Amino acid sequence: MAAAQSGLTELPPPGDPETLYILDISGYIFRAYHALPPMSSSRGEPTHAVRGVASMMLKLVKERKPAMICVAVDSRQGSFRKDVYGLYKANREALPPDLGQQIDRVMEIFRAWEVPLLEQAGFEADDVIATLVKQANARKWKSVIVSADKDLLQLVGDGVVMYDTMRDRVFGVEETIEKFGVPPEQVRDLLALMGDSSDNVPGVPSVGVKTAAKLLVAHGDLDQLFANLDKVKGRVKDKLAEHRDQAYLSRELVTLRDDVDVALDPHSLGWNGGDGQAIREIFVELEFNRMLSDLDPVPTQKGSIEVITDRPALERAAAAIVETGEVAVRAIVAGEDPLVADLVGVALCWNEGVGVYVPFGHRSLVASQQLTRDEALGVLAPLLSNSLLPKLSPDLKREDLAFGRVGIPFRGGRFDVSLASYLYDPGRHSHQLPDVARADLGGEVPSLLPLLRPKKGPKRTVDELDVDEVGAVVGSQADFALRVGHLLGPRMEPFADLYYDLELPLAHVLADMERIGVGLDTEVLAKMNVEAEGEIARLEKLAHELAGQEFNVGSPRQLETILFDELDLPSVKKTKTARSTDASVLEELAPLHPLPAAILEHRMLTKLKGTYLDGLREAVNPETGRVHTRYNQAVAATGRLSSSDPNLQNIPIRTEMGRRVRDAFVPAEGNLLLSADYSQIELRVLAHLSQDPELIDAYTKEEDVHRRTAAALFGGTPAEVSREQRGQGKTVNFAVIYGQTKFALARNLGITKTEAQGYIDAFFERYAGVKRFMDEIVAEAHQTGYVTTLLGRRRALNDIRSRNFNLRSGAERIARNTPIQGTAADIIKVAMVRIHARLRRERLQARMILTVHDELLFELPPHEREAVARLVQEEMEGAMELSVPLVVEMGFGENWGAAH
Repeated sequence: MAAAQSGLTELPPPGDPETLYILDISGYIFRAYHALPPMSSSRGEPTHAVRGVASMMLKLVKERKPAMICVAVDSRQGSFRKDVYGLYKANREALPPDLGQQIDRVMEIFRAWEVPLLEQAGFEADDVIATLVKQANARKWKSVIVSADKDLLQLVGDGVVMYDTMRDRVFGVEETIEKFGVPPEQVRDLLALMGDSSDNVPGVPSVGVKTAAKLLVAHGDLDQLFANLDKVKGRVKDKLAEHRDQAYLSRELVTLRDDVDVALDPHSLGWNGGDGQAIREIFVELEFNRMLSDLDPVPTQKGSIEVITDRPALERAAAAIVETGEVAVRAIVAGEDPLVADLVGVALCWNEGVGVYVPFGHRSLVASQQLTRDEALGVLAPLLSNSLLPKLSPDLKREDLAFGRVGIPFRGGRFDVSLASYLYDPGRHSHQLPDVARADLGGEVPSLLPLLRPKKGPKRTVDELDVDEVGAVVGSQADFALRVGHLLGPRMEPFADLYYDLELPLAHVLADMERIGVGLDTEVLAKMNVEAEGEIARLEKLAHELAGQEFNVGSPRQLETILFDELDLPSVKKTKTARSTDASVLEELAPLHPLPAAILEHRMLTKLKGTYLDGLREAVNPETGRVHTRYNQAVAATGRLSSSDPNLQNIPIRTEMGRRVRDAFVPAEGNLLLSADYSQIELRVLAHLSQDPELIDAYTKEEDVHRRTAAALFGGTPAEVSREQRGQGKTVNFAVIYGQTKFALARNLGITKTEAQGYIDAFFERYAGVKRFMDEIVAEAHQTGYVTTLLGRRRALNDIRSRNFNLRSGAERIARNTPIQGTAADIIKVAMVRIHARLRRERLQARMILTVHDELLFELPPHEREAVARLVQEEMEGAMELSVPLVVEMGFGENWGAAH
């Protein structure tokens, strides 16, 4: 039980059937409105006061579990006190429009919660509360007044407490005495003497809480005080005598009426949680995403998991799935990569708490103890390939790959845990099922890792494990996937188009691309490797000569000593334990001595050799002879795709050898490669978002934007700009997009910070619309706490209101950049989904095999060259309608380098 911070008062036990909780909701609305920073939904509806009240209610429900509850509401017809004293509350400002709108929303939420809203014409909520407390006392019920209003302290006493949920304080008799110096029965007269400026209750001038308490302790009540006024000394006596009528008027105003015509109906006050679906829909509409989790109970018991080893049982399960109309699916493979690992079983769950595991590839079982793969998949294949049966999964792309490996098209994917979590909150550290279930359900998803990698004994694969142990784990995983789907599904409503029409279809597009892979000429890489080894050796020798001694070029500590102690170069950055020798430091030191430049080149070549010249050859799939990267759809907070195992997104292109790595990517025999790359897509998106006339004019006239920017920086006309100046203009353009500071721009261009700031200022002077857009987007982010792309992808900015300058500045840079980068990412995703569908629909042999940033790579037979080029250009340039044209640059070749 919660106890007061001082005193002995405690709340009644949670769930007590004879305790009535009475909410003073008006007070909470005003407190939340003024205490919380302004916030609004993506549609512009103000929400911060509603959020505060909803949060309070959720806390109350979770911690106190009220059996009876009601809300007291001020009369919309005004108060009888206005008739008693015309100036009552006359100092109140008019209700702000955004607050009035939020009050209506709060009432809507309580109606959905099915909490009675008690109101009586001519009376205030405090009078309703006083009446309810009196009636509850008559029934010998306990009352908890949920409020922080000091006027209500005159009601506390035996069986009645006031609970301030915001401060987690409970007020009984002792706490009232501590606060005011008098017990509850004297609070009314104390308030009459001291007055209340917020309600314009006059009181007695110069009489504050301490003086009023002292007078009442000495005399008992207002009547006795004035009857013995001659015993009061000093100026207070004169004030009391002068304002006697005012004191009695004030007492009439602060006296709570307990005879309001409201009836205590035990039936209507009994609370069962309300209409959960209606509340959920309101929270979804208001975008109270985090609070949606609190509406759904954490699983209180583990589900029952059945291991199915005979056909009749599997057929019964299949029939139950069809009848239920949805199923969570988890393919179990004997390894980490579903493209190469064998499928050994399938976990299914169609009702929360009920899961099954169907093993068919466990080597630890004899044939009679499990179905054969053909038997099991013969029953499951019609379900898995049925596009009308919705499927839920922790990772739909993984299921697509796993079932595709055994020839089953996986259709009907309707909910993906990782993608839903990613759209809901892209800033989460992880979108994997265990982390999502922990964050949103408070549940722990079991893992196979302790079985696969025991502390004692050898590592094992899934097919070597006991089938019952595996079934208990993976059946529970499917159960949690279903539970998370039911929880997060309604939260997808604000992102419905983005989720259902883009991200879910894209998962299957990416699965196809991963399955196809890309050809690799390993001989090209082998020759480059020999060349790189020679160049690395040359650079190592050069570094020794420049240092005047031999040392381990790959050792940061040895390099630190040589650079800063022996060559006496300035230390520009420190870590916790040493002077930094990272790339930014070496770039800054390069103009001062040739050694840092040699080290930078050595590091670049060493990484290129290890990651690509060696790494790509090792990544070739022995079954297909191709490289199959893994696309990560739920990683980058901007919406960009990334790739891993191997990472094909970061092949270096700034060096000649780095660019040549692309020459090793080749099509299947007899085919060509087509590269299609968006031209300056982020700047074009910026032109649309900012509606800057200069940018729009440049792209409409198909002029070189980098030259225009360079002309703004260096003077003259765009035609007079040199190649070097154009390069600097390009750097500045992208510096603005990525929100770079003058420090980063100065380092990139090798200029002073003052010059860099001058470049940034010149950019914004030329493109004033961009400056206005970025200022507006930051201001909006401060109001809402997030930014969105054109398609509604949202990114929360938790530090946008931070008092820490660095954190706040970082969030503001993200606010400027995300709508641009995120929209560009959405555009290429739209193009990928449409191109994939058209290639299939038009029965072309061409295949999309790779995506890197704003570029798509296709493999196709020569006779489809014109048709595919036309199709790709139409879909990429028509992916989204902007104020400026989208332009795609295309090329064909016998390898990626030649096509690009």
